[in-house]
Amino acid sequence: MSNTESSQSNSSSESILIGNWIQLTRVLLFSASIITIYLALLALTQGGDVPGCGPDSGCDKVLKSQWAYLLRVPVSIPGLCLYLVFLLKTFSIKNHNLLTNNKKNIRSLNALTLCAFAVIGAGVWFIGIQALVIKAFCPFCCTAHALAMTAAVIFLARAGIIAESLKVNINITGGILAMTALIALIAGTQYIFPKQKPAAKIVELTNSKTNSVTQNNQKKITSQPDQNNNAAVKENDKETPFPIPKTKLSLITSKLPIIGNRKAKNRIAVLFDYTCHHCRTLHSYIRQTIPKYENKLSCIMVPMPLDNKCNPLIKTTQKDHINACNYAKICLAVHQISPEKYDEFDNWLFSNHNSAKPLSTVRNYAESILGKNILDKTINSQSVLDQIATNIEIYNLNSTNGGTTIMPQTIVKNRVVFGPPPSAQALENILIQILDLK
Repeated sequence: MSNTESSQSNSSSESILIGNWIQLTRVLLFSASIITIYLALLALTQGGDVPGCGPDSGCDKVLKSQWAYLLRVPVSIPGLCLYLVFLLKTFSIKNHNLLTNNKKNIRSLNALTLCAFAVIGAGVWFIGIQALVIKAFCPFCCTAHALAMTAAVIFLARAGIIAESLKVNINITGGILAMTALIALIAGTQYIFPKQKPAAKIVELTNSKTNSVTQNNQKKITSQPDQNNNAAVKENDKETPFPIPKTKLSLITSKLPIIGNRKAKNRIAVLFDYTCHHCRTLHSYIRQTIPKYENKLSCIMVPMPLDNKCNPLIKTTQKDHINACNYAKICLAVHQISPEKYDEFDNWLFSNHNSAKPLSTVRNYAESILGKNILDKTINSQSVLDQIATNIEIYNLNSTNGGTTIMPQTIVKNRVVFGPPPSAQALENILIQILDLK
């Protein structure tokens, strides 16, 4: 009778130590590890560019922020190490009641408990950073954190029963303190040793081969919303077209706003989307650089909306880029009707480079310059629509030739700079190397 009771007791102990729940824990940790491996490979090989995450999307903002790195190492790598240690350690708990195995089980229980608290702490930190600091979410990152944290919670829910079977106590207070210390360590390291902003990608595009461009991409202005606009375009029609490298396409610069002197010897062109935070950052650098080279340097502003309402290249419009088409049309309308007032409008529009002004506010300001009726007529004119179509075609060709869709795109002679340089000084250094700014 006692042998039977002992056998039942052993069987009960074994089912408690590792039941079906641990299989679920392993599946969750394995799934989190696969996602993390994917993110780590992308961070190491493509700088965080994730297929399906467009420019300025949530995952783009998160994976290219300083918080995505720990001592210049992508956080996905130490995260992966933690998940794998946690996963492998789950195999170290054995279903035997031998004294030697119990000692091993106790050590494994302690290690797994620390891993579980560490996973929860790391998840709380990085999800909190996305919510409170970056104010954007990476679906891949959040999914990995959610899977791993769920595994940790499941384990901790069973850890007390395992400890009772092994006749030991779990140091919950110590686990919480260790978790808090880990969060403090990660936070302190990322704050004191932030990852420096990556250098922009510069691609040289020779004209040995050209892409075919549709004939009607940039039509002559057919609508005449205002005589002043017609006169302004006529006056500037003599401007030299701006060639797009490795294409047969050139920009008619009179149709586009320019920062700086239109007659400057050196010209660059920037494809931008006002709703793109990287584009607004670059704009601030341009505004700091142009005045240093008065009459020697100017920048052609080329609105290129990342919005599928007017851009067929964009399959799904990211939340941040909703209404990008409307912002682009307003910019072009202000220039076409009152080019002499565009600089004032541009300075107001980009007065806060950290955030975009609401569309209603921008529209009201443009109406104060042009008048409501003229603005309504111009933003829907064929001239504005044709210019946006041309700008989109340039973006398409640059992206194809350069091998990346990163925005903004700065055209400097036969080179295209994808993304913003890390600082205004870095932008100036690039321009000095390529242009004659002496």
